[in-house]
Amino acid sequence: MPFENKKQLLIIVGAVFAGIVAVFLTSNYVKTAIQGQTAALAEQYDLKQKDMVAQIQQRSDQQMAALAQELERVKAEQAQTSQRQMAAMQEAMQQQARMQQQQAPQVQQVIRKPSLALKTPVGKRAVTVRIDSLAAVGGLLNAGDFVDVIAELNVPSQDSDKKTVTAMIFQGLQVLAINTNEDDPGAYVEQQAAGYLKITFAVDPQEAGLLSFANKNGNLELALRSPDDTDHQKLKANTWKTLADYVLKNQGLDIQDPDGENAASIKPEENKPSIQIFRGGKEL
Repeated sequence: MPFENKKQLLIIVGAVFAGIVAVFLTSNYVKTAIQGQTAALAEQYDLKQKDMVAQIQQRSDQQMAALAQELERVKAEQAQTSQRQMAAMQEAMQQQARMQQQQAPQVQQVIRKPSLALKTPVGKRAVTVRIDSLAAVGGLLNAGDFVDVIAELNVPSQDSDKKTVTAMIFQGLQVLAINTNEDDPGAYVEQQAAGYLKITFAVDPQEAGLLSFANKNGNLELALRSPDDTDHQKLKANTWKTLADYVLKNQGLDIQDPDGENAASIKPEENKPSIQIFRGGKEL
């Protein structure tokens, strides 16, 4: 083989080797560039993903905060509503209790009181009559007081007109109750404001019948007496004649009887010396 052919062959082999090296280097460059771009793209993608996640998390946190605030507001409104409802219920219950106390104090009082029979003295009867409050000492009576009973009776007469006789028919009757009040002291304000009072007396059986009869045939009036005064006096029925005799004796005044008769049966004594004897504060 000639020398020139060998030289050409070496050139060709060197060129092929240089091409192979160039291809290899180019391949490595391209591979490196692709890996770099891939890494950059991956880094950008990661940044975008992180940014999106951060934005989503921020919006979620804002929504959760708003939801929590709304829940707190709803809870506060519910608490206020519950408090108002509880206050309204308590007020309604208190008002109902006050109304019940105002409407049923007498019922409670009656339930707690012992039977009136336990307060009625042995041998006596409890009898109730209806008396005008003014005639009942103006309503100034207590359970336990003692009174005299004055009766204005309509007495039948042979004439068409009835005659009226006023007399003290009972003395020292004990008052057991006034209306439903059996306690002491009495309810003066209510008793004075009332038109009539239901007075319950302690009387013996005969007095019970007579009291009922007098109440049905006339008007009754009470005279309050001291509990220490236990005397019973014999008194005349009160007529024009007895009034005239009393006034003539004590005042020296002569009253003419409306029936035409002179009612003065006792004449006043003029300037006669006399001796008066008293015992126990009473003239004998």
